[in-house]
Amino acid sequence: MKKFRNIRMATIAAVTITTISGVTSVGVARAEEETFVAPMADFSVGSDSDGFKSLRLRLSVLPSYANTWSHSGAVVQSTRYEQGDFRKDVAAVLGIYRDQRRDTLAGVDVEAGVARVAGHLRPVGEMNLRLSTSLNTSVDLIASADLVETPKALERVTAYTFAAASVEQRLSERFTFTGLAGWQHFTDGNSRPHVRARLIWLAIPDAGITLQLRYRQYWSRELDVGGAYFNPQDYRQWLGVVAMRKRHAGWIYSGALGAGQENSTGAGSHPAYLAEARAEGPLGPNARLVLRAAYNRSAGFSDSPDYASRVIGGSVVIPFR
Repeated sequence: MKKFRNIRMATIAAVTITTISGVTSVGVARAEEETFVAPMADFSVGSDSDGFKSLRLRLSVLPSYANTWSHSGAVVQSTRYEQGDFRKDVAAVLGIYRDQRRDTLAGVDVEAGVARVAGHLRPVGEMNLRLSTSLNTSVDLIASADLVETPKALERVTAYTFAAASVEQRLSERFTFTGLAGWQHFTDGNSRPHVRARLIWLAIPDAGITLQLRYRQYWSRELDVGGAYFNPQDYRQWLGVVAMRKRHAGWIYSGALGAGQENSTGAGSHPAYLAEARAEGPLGPNARLVLRAAYNRSAGFSDSPDYASRVIGGSVVIPFR
């Protein structure tokens, strides 16, 4: 079978329910902040060992921008996909709304719209709603929708929706557990239940270094998808990860290195690796810049043990003050 890219899913964090003296309130309490008009430009470039490439450009207008964690506006997006003789351009328009706490990311973060591909409209976007009743426990309700990004799937206009609930539980001063259960549905009739879990140990607090054990698994309900995308009956992966998050001179630096094992029906067991890096901070007196890069070598993205994918990207926002 030809090797195919996996389906990407993004999750974003978000409204808090806070209980004080037996009274439950919904929302994020913060002082009123001055807002500005802010244009934002974003790009990402992806490629994989199958020769599949993507270039995504986004231009946003944020008429009520307070800061990175509080803004709203509209986005126009264009994505170019290529592999050999295959070419496909996909345009999308989206609305965005974000209102989160800086310290905990409690709040709401929503991005929703439609993409046009091969003369058809498909919903795209992602949303996270965080519900919390204590400092140690929170629940996230997650939803997302997107296209399946392979040549055959794009020609067939195959898309998916995903809904999940996750729990984050602080076990002690240094240990945290997260678990997720979700359901993914494809427009071709396929569906997948998902489970994920992480155990996180804050190893070096002053350096922001954590050691993590990550596990994920899904099961495909329909095995015959016409070779449109990677679709094993059963897929499992565990990773040991070293992650870092550090603030310095107004910038936030984060990254992760991981290695582990995975198993999928029909392909056996293979090693898996990941590397991620991100930097975010001020650029001049008003602008804010984000740079990001990721590498993933994993049979979970293809039926080949040698499959690898790479992506780099960045964004800049410039408020008019």
